[in-house]
Amino acid sequence: MTEQLQSIGRYEIIRPIGSGSQGAVHLARDPVLDRFVAIKVLNGSSSELNSLSDDGTPLEARISSKLKHPNIVPIFDAGQHNGDPYLVFEFVEGTTLAEQLKTQGKMSIEDAVPVIAAVLKALAAAHESEILHLDLSPRNILIDSDKVPRVMDFGLAQYVNFTHQSSETVTGTLRYMAPEHFLNKPLGPWTDVFALGGTFYQMITGEYAMKGMTVEQVQLQIISANVDYDLLKSIPHGVEFIRFLQGALERDREGRYADCGVMSEAFAIFLQETGLGELAENADTNHSTIEFLLRRMQRKADFPTVSRTLSDINQMTGEDSRVSADKLANVILRDFALTSKLLKLVNSAFYGTRANEITSVSQAVVFLGVEQIRLTANSLTFFGHLKGDSAILKDSLTRSFFSGLIARHLAQRAKLPRAEEAFICGMCQNVGENLVIYYFPDEYADIKALQEDKGLGKMAASRGVLGVSYAELGAAVAKIWNLPRSIVDSVRGLPPGVVGKPKDESAALRDIAVFANDLCELFQSRSSDEMRPEMLFLLKQFEASIPLETEYCVKLVGAGYQKLKEYAPIFEINVESSDYCRAVHNWLEQQMEISARIAAAGGS
Repeated sequence: MTEQLQSIGRYEIIRPIGSGSQGAVHLARDPVLDRFVAIKVLNGSSSELNSLSDDGTPLEARISSKLKHPNIVPIFDAGQHNGDPYLVFEFVEGTTLAEQLKTQGKMSIEDAVPVIAAVLKALAAAHESEILHLDLSPRNILIDSDKVPRVMDFGLAQYVNFTHQSSETVTGTLRYMAPEHFLNKPLGPWTDVFALGGTFYQMITGEYAMKGMTVEQVQLQIISANVDYDLLKSIPHGVEFIRFLQGALERDREGRYADCGVMSEAFAIFLQETGLGELAENADTNHSTIEFLLRRMQRKADFPTVSRTLSDINQMTGEDSRVSADKLANVILRDFALTSKLLKLVNSAFYGTRANEITSVSQAVVFLGVEQIRLTANSLTFFGHLKGDSAILKDSLTRSFFSGLIARHLAQRAKLPRAEEAFICGMCQNVGENLVIYYFPDEYADIKALQEDKGLGKMAASRGVLGVSYAELGAAVAKIWNLPRSIVDSVRGLPPGVVGKPKDESAALRDIAVFANDLCELFQSRSSDEMRPEMLFLLKQFEASIPLETEYCVKLVGAGYQKLKEYAPIFEINVESSDYCRAVHNWLEQQMEISARIAAAGGS
């Protein structure tokens, strides 16, 4: 048929240029407008692709004609030929991303940035127009002769406001299909998000995200959405890229980016984190989701005040700044509560013993030094302003303080020069979650419900409700507060999987902060009987970075808890009424009983 075909409608066929599951593609000439076009003759045997709108126009043409975007190959015309529908597209010279990866191999993240940014902008525009693609893969991304990425072939696109369920008639490229294709669940923008996640993973690693030798193996891999991120961890910007991809490749759509507009915002955050924004020439760097959340937070009178205090302290005491004790003291003195707590803490045993009582902030700055005062003021200000009657918030803040104490001890044990910084790294590691509990209690309840009902992890559930994860929100606020890069990195956390040996002190501080927070979180999320196996798993995960014996870890928890009780009054923690403290206390009592029984058995 292809060799005999001379014309389709008014178009003069020149030669075939490709074929696929949906039909054949021909290069043709439009004699009326004197231009080359690409004509796709659809396979009429597929009822899904042969669907017509009320006026007889193929539904695909009706949808694609709405897509006017520089990174989308536009449609010019549609009709029928010998009973088969056909679509007429702009003819674009170039190579597909699939061909490029095959001939040139995988890409560096730096080289991939412009492609990813452009593709996300194209799909964001489509989703905004309520149009899906549903067959995204490297073969549907064209790199034209000017190196501009163009998304082509919206061959399965449908209106989002149509109720569309997965069915056997829906086609797609297997390795990029989302779990809902096989689980009889609705398809939507989140389906395109998953396909792009697999595409971007392949661009950087050179391997499929969904592996398998047979169709059945690939389907099982897709349904479990078990992605191997280890290939990305050792490359430049790989850790940040993993954080971006995780929001696309979640098994459950509730944990994914809601659409490619949200995914594009997440990529803008990645660009900002890595300093690669200039490579994405046309990338949108506005993070409207985070900005929306920040505007809501600004409506509470305390947030602007606290942000100003923290920002001034951190800006004044930055590494390149030289500040006098009096200037720093004047900033701290603007906050009476901070001043009072700071003097109480400085005069406690937290920083060792001294001969004379310190009675002024200026004396405290001279005694501890500018850097230590900065860290102390940050922790006291943050901890002090998140007040309320919520028992959930109080326990979460108590956990944060406990995490800081554990992190401080581990950093001192490792003889890190910036060991004191580990305290605030550990305490701020879950700052995003604390902010959501305080400022967005309804959304926090929805996040917890998603975790319980769908079995989603914390980051996926928070992304599903807020549009960004706890870590992304926390990092954005930490930057507003001018916190040091090491603390911001600690807030962002680690990618999933085994943690390797840290490459520098900042990485070591981040690892310690994440470990301390994960350890302390066990007392909120696990029963006493579950604690030891979960602790063993955590120790194994961090073995290369933080080598600890199990019994030492138990003693670490005990020593940290004693410190927590000692300094609880300064941080306004009511140990007696705290469910969190009760859980830690009961577990430590249980460990003592176990140790006593073992000792008794050994002596008998």
